Amino acid sequence: MSAGLKLHLAVLLFGAAGLMGKVIAMPATQLVLGRTLIGAIALALFIGFFAKQEHRFGWSSVGMSKLTLLVGSGIMLAIHWWTFFYAIQLAGVGVAVVGFSAFPVFVTLLEALLQKRQVQPMDALVTAIVVIGLWLVAPSISWQDATFQGLAWGVISGALFAVLALLNKSLVSIFGGLHLGFWQQAMAAVCCCLLVDWSALRINAYDGANLLILGVLLTAFPHVLFISCLRHIRAHMAAIVTSLEPVYAIIFAWLLLAEQPPLSTLLGAGIILFAVVLGHWYQNRLTA
Repeated sequence: MSAGLKLHLAVLLFGAAGLMGKVIAMPATQLVLGRTLIGAIALALFIGFFAKQEHRFGWSSVGMSKLTLLVGSGIMLAIHWWTFFYAIQLAGVGVAVVGFSAFPVFVTLLEALLQKRQVQPMDALVTAIVVIGLWLVAPSISWQDATFQGLAWGVISGALFAVLALLNKSLVSIFGGLHLGFWQQAMAAVCCCLLVDWSALRINAYDGANLLILGVLLTAFPHVLFISCLRHIRAHMAAIVTSLEPVYAIIFAWLLLAEQPPLSTLLGAGIILFAVVLGHWYQNRLTA
């Protein structure tokens, strides 16, 4: 399988993961616990059988600051997925993923903040376009409106993912992509274990099967595909294709859940996608 096909398949599967927030009848915390626990086990098995030599590292050589970042990234992953699934349960797949799709803007703004540099005019323009797209999706600016709540939680999920992406930049060179994914999901599972209401935990066969699909096919497997293709795909192209994840999610929800988004949601999603691609194009032009 070519690297480009692996990348598209990985993003397609990541996009389908959002549907499970509607399909599985479980609270968001239980859903994240199942996803992270099963995903961590699947990644551990893959590393043990197929990738034993993948980026070996010694814990003794990892400083306390990096260990703290690793633990923090696992907690961040748990909160990110909780807000994502909660947004879907509130407002549906389409609205939630449109809110999440603003994450590249947060990455740009956070990088400018951390590097103590001024926000470029193009970055400000892209941010303004994204805000317009989000405004089109929101039916009303009121916390009493479930759609607005879902959109807001989706945006928060995107902001958390941006923080996670920046953390991963400093961690992936130390732990490697597969090991980092395993430890983050394992720590996220531990975090959820401390928060989940065990007395209310009920899993039937249908939800259990879908949790397996979510953890293995829609989490661990695309993670392996994504990591393997990055060695052969330019970062700019990977970023552009990853921006299609919300588009795939909306299409899946439309076809499989009969969740037909209103025209305003489609228009808002299109505007945000345009802004994200414009931002990636500009960044690639600066580094070319």
